[in-house]
Amino acid sequence: MYRLCGIVYHKPSHFVSRIIDKSGGVWYHDGIANGGKVVYYDNIVNYNHKKLQTTGDYVMAMLLYTKL
Repeated sequence: MYRLCGIVYHKPSHFVSRIIDKSGGVWYHDGIANGGKVVYYDNIVNYNHKKLQTTGDYVMAMLLYTKL
């Protein structure tokens, strides 16, 4: 069994990510906009698959899973 623990998004010259913690908290990281800080965004239960595919004008590039 695996659980989704991160998503990497991209646009032509920059990457951002969402990190999903064990409790379902979704954290957003954009090193340029947030000065390298990770910001709490929402809980994964509030997302559907369409909402996870993009963030702003960034598109999904990679899914990260961890073994349970």
